[in-house]
Amino acid sequence: MGRRSDHSREELASLATEAARAIMVEQGVAQVSARAIAKRIGYSPGTLYNLFENIDAIVYQVNAATLRDLAMAAMAAVENQTRPLDRAIALGRAYVDFAEAQPRLWLSVFDFRPAAEGDSPACFEEAVTLLFTVVNDCLTPFFTAEQEALRAASGRVLWSGVHGISLLNVTGRLGQPDGMTAADMAELLIRNFIRGLEA
Repeated sequence: MGRRSDHSREELASLATEAARAIMVEQGVAQVSARAIAKRIGYSPGTLYNLFENIDAIVYQVNAATLRDLAMAAMAAVENQTRPLDRAIALGRAYVDFAEAQPRLWLSVFDFRPAAEGDSPACFEEAVTLLFTVVNDCLTPFFTAEQEALRAASGRVLWSGVHGISLLNVTGRLGQPDGMTAADMAELLIRNFIRGLEA
């Protein structure tokens, strides 16, 4: 592995972020540390603190990238759907599928507890906003322009339900009635939710 003279500052920051991501995929966010990252990239832990304010900053970057990937997957899923209900169902299935395909990365977004107090960085907040933009866009047909606050609240409620199914699923705690998959359960939730909005 190269030493510090072999990489630019930008390259080294990228190596550190990639290493943190690999640790999350293999072991979960709790195992991400300066020592673990430094060992993977062949540098001293002190080098990381010349690049990042703290380890939280690295984790936030990885989690932001995970949320952006999730948002992109959701956008792709709804892209060819024309009916509002079908768009919402496709979105829910994309969410469940992403969590199943990348369980540790997905869980890292929600399991992460930063050591430092303060607001999360802009890159993370922007990724959260992007994801909820996709969710809220799927609900647009069911609300008037004057109901923006209600639409946003409904988006959070619907996401919470699908997220709960996904969380129980990836942690092995989801009871699946009549052989239903997690995606089937999310679809049932969404259908009933949309039916309530239409009523």
